[in-house]
Amino acid sequence: MSSADDPSAAMIQLLTSYDNSHEPKPAWNNKSTAYGLIISSMVLSWICVALRLYTRFSLRCPGWDDLLVVLFRVSATIGTITICMSFENGLGEHFLTIGQTNMVEFQRKFYIALTTYSISTTLTKLCLLAQYLRVFEAGSVARKVSYGLLVVSGLWGIAFSICALAPCFPLSGFWNWTIKAKCYGFGSKVPAEISGSYAAHAASNVVLDILILAIPVPLYFSKATIWKQRLAVSCMAMLGLVISLLSVWRLQGIVEHKAATYPVMDPTWYAPQSLVLAGLEVDLCSICASIPVFWPVITGNLGKIFVTQEVHITRKHRRLSGGDEEDDARYELQPSASMQSQRSDEDLHLVMTDTMTSKGARERQQTGGGHGKGRSHYDDDFVANSVIPLGMNEAKPMSAAQIVSGGQRGFEHEQRERFGITPDRIRDEKTTRKYSR
Repeated sequence: MSSADDPSAAMIQLLTSYDNSHEPKPAWNNKSTAYGLIISSMVLSWICVALRLYTRFSLRCPGWDDLLVVLFRVSATIGTITICMSFENGLGEHFLTIGQTNMVEFQRKFYIALTTYSISTTLTKLCLLAQYLRVFEAGSVARKVSYGLLVVSGLWGIAFSICALAPCFPLSGFWNWTIKAKCYGFGSKVPAEISGSYAAHAASNVVLDILILAIPVPLYFSKATIWKQRLAVSCMAMLGLVISLLSVWRLQGIVEHKAATYPVMDPTWYAPQSLVLAGLEVDLCSICASIPVFWPVITGNLGKIFVTQEVHITRKHRRLSGGDEEDDARYELQPSASMQSQRSDEDLHLVMTDTMTSKGARERQQTGGGHGKGRSHYDDDFVANSVIPLGMNEAKPMSAAQIVSGGQRGFEHEQRERFGITPDRIRDEKTTRKYSR
């Protein structure tokens, strides 16, 4: 019986064509290294997705992109867990040394990881494009490009997902190599066909990622874009560049070992690098899709979380000195609206009752409000900037204002203005009170 008629004989020939047992163990093949990388990235990506969903539901604006990112994260998490479990079935060791049972179990878990990775890469592209459709205006070039890439990415994802979901007929032929089955693409037993399928998926994935992440880049060079938006586009572009570099690195490993078939077929020995990089790639994609959604909300609320300024309140008592010039600018305390409604004498507004229209006031305005001979008053900028001039619509700061006390004349002026009482009547009333005592 030829090897073509006996699957077991064909696989033994592929697995024993070269002895690679002398090769040093790569760092990717250590369980601790793989766990530290993919588990930490998975947790971080879930945190970012949770913040994204919290932001969208708090603002009451969830969309299709949010549903896609949830489906994407569920699929990627299943893949990450499966990769971690594969180390219990020989991942990182030579395939011929793990035994028949572990061979079958590893291939079964690898099938799950392959399927979830194909679905995850499709969903993350659709998620980013759906997110772009919420940002770009109708009829814009960026929106049209997003629609075009949405169709291309959808067809691309459907094609490769079908190849990953049904690589063999019957399906069990993918993980049980002793079963006679018709396999193609990812499940083929021909090294050239296997390497070509994985390389085609990885290369097309890199190209689509670059095209999708390049769509918002023109916003950076737009004159209408504010610096915060430029910063967001820059961060997103940098993160997208890291994702693309991981994809290229993964593609380089696939090409170097021809999808774990060169120099000999040894999937558990040559696959860890590709699997770990795939897990990091999909996790960073979800982070890249989520940060632009929740980051503006977080930065907008930082002032409520951290104290950035301190206010020191000091109290100073100042004495108002009197002057005899009738044309001086006078101030008085008038009750505010709250005082009139509550009859409280605690809220008083310092307002100007006379503007500098007289000759003496004009002279002080020209001389900068300096102290003249025989005058005694304060040059108080703090109080001057706090008063509200009467007859003006807006309170404008005044520099070098002077505060003086009108004394008896100020009292008489107030009586005339408020109650229409003449100075003679005021003197008669004072005389009456004096003799009545």
